[in-house]
Amino acid sequence: MKVIIQRDLYSRSYETFSNASKEHGIQFIQTDVLDEDTMLKHHNEGINCIVVGAEAYSQKFYNSLREGTSVIRYGVGYNAVPIDICLRRNIKVGYTPGTLTDSVAEHTFALLLSVVRKTPELHQSVKAGEWKGLTGIELKNKTIAVIGYGQIGQAVAKIAKQGFGMKISAFDMKEIKNDSLFDSFSNNFCEAVKDADIVTIHLASSPETKDFINQEKIKLMKDGTILINTARGDLVAEKDLYEALENGKISAAGLDVFKNEPYLPDSKYDFRKLTNVVLTPHCGSNTAEASNRIANLVVKNILAFYSSSEMILIPEMKIK
Repeated sequence: MKVIIQRDLYSRSYETFSNASKEHGIQFIQTDVLDEDTMLKHHNEGINCIVVGAEAYSQKFYNSLREGTSVIRYGVGYNAVPIDICLRRNIKVGYTPGTLTDSVAEHTFALLLSVVRKTPELHQSVKAGEWKGLTGIELKNKTIAVIGYGQIGQAVAKIAKQGFGMKISAFDMKEIKNDSLFDSFSNNFCEAVKDADIVTIHLASSPETKDFINQEKIKLMKDGTILINTARGDLVAEKDLYEALENGKISAAGLDVFKNEPYLPDSKYDFRKLTNVVLTPHCGSNTAEASNRIANLVVKNILAFYSSSEMILIPEMKIK
């Protein structure tokens, strides 16, 4: 069994993948991220199973894959995968659901705490030999609007409520009842964010949610709201957020995800130029524990593919 895999993913879960090689005879062929030419070279030599990260490979790449090939996402989100091409060409898209909930929820608070306590600035000032305090804010009794109340949104609400004594305003497109965590729930975005001190995004990425946070939705938030995004970059209209951060409508933001990854900003709207933003490189799920869970499901999918048994496929594949 031969498998093409991104080198960074193999390194991230080296122990699990190394054990899989010994136990199951899986031979992992490592390639660099987005090195489509090398991947296709190995594919054309007969390897029909490919493991990819969250990066977007081109439509030309997917159109070059043989029918019946398996592309396995190391992770949960698959918005970068052209599902229409995969369905048309009978390319099986596997993924690893339920593996990164706690890690992403915790990273949400790592960003939030860094923003409200100005940790990056304080760190740099001490390293520069300075000794000046910057005033932060407490999270206790603040209202956090959790936009998208799935597994990760609920994990964030639990940390906020039970860990920090925050008030939870939950939003989701579907109705959710009988949840003891939120103080209020609404299918109406305006209602959910009108009193929120912090807005944190946990929606799934889809054509319907593209640029969900835009100028119109930002206007509905309180002046000085803090925005956190550990979900997907295409949920936010980056130009609109940049301008809101510049004019103070949004007081600060913590961003782990971007429209273009690795981050390639519009030169005019470059978050790196702002002092009220904390940026991380889409690493919310990058913990040893989550990586182990993800890699185990990747291996399960590889074995299922090669034995022609049932893979863990994305929902669109199951519908088909």
